[in-house]
Amino acid sequence: MGISKISFILLLVAWSVQGDAEKFASKTGEHEPDTRTAGLSAVLQSSRTAAHCVKSLKPSEFTAVVGTLSRTKGGTTYEISKVIPHKEHNKPNKFNNDIAVISTKKTIEFNEKVQPLPLPTKDITGGLSCILSGWGKLSHRRPQPDKLQYLYVNTLTGEECNKYFKGRSSVTINSSQMCTLNKKGEGTCQGDSGGSLVCNGTSAGIVSFNWPCANNFPDTYANTYKYNSWIEENTKSP
Repeated sequence: MGISKISFILLLVAWSVQGDAEKFASKTGEHEPDTRTAGLSAVLQSSRTAAHCVKSLKPSEFTAVVGTLSRTKGGTTYEISKVIPHKEHNKPNKFNNDIAVISTKKTIEFNEKVQPLPLPTKDITGGLSCILSGWGKLSHRRPQPDKLQYLYVNTLTGEECNKYFKGRSSVTINSSQMCTLNKKGEGTCQGDSGGSLVCNGTSAGIVSFNWPCANNFPDTYANTYKYNSWIEENTKSP
């Protein structure tokens, strides 16, 4: 069964917030940015991911795969018709506006493995337990797994996050970004970019960057709530 209205952001293979890790997404392609980028979110025939994952790619250079936990097999493949990175990506500062919309040629079909996940209706606060998923490396020196991994992570306020960056980096986290932090060895790594952070049953964040990899330093995301209007504008039916 498909859907006829633009009303949901869906994880291409949706995560059940009760902990049922049967539904996720992947991207495949011959180019390195494809295989190093994790899950996507989608509305009807449109998907979203981190801008840095796809801004240099043409629609013919990758595909969207839904309904599988594997990075290399299974699921249903959709060809891409359009890629729209945010025009202000990396402006005014590096890592800002790290979000993109990807349109598929055919409508993504819902089934028992592909279900809708709504956009957040309010901003995410600090101190929440959220669900992070992806096919990123299990450590800096280990390869990417074939099976999707997931982790419960804790959100930080912008003020808390910036305390970690102060004195170590010129990066400043603003309201269009958000952070999570767990103990050393738990967090995003190379290959997780573009994946969705699920908070309160909504697609709350898109993995943007980590520095360094799962080493007791915050992971940073595009804050989906701040881009609701942009997402809806760029996923309208033609």
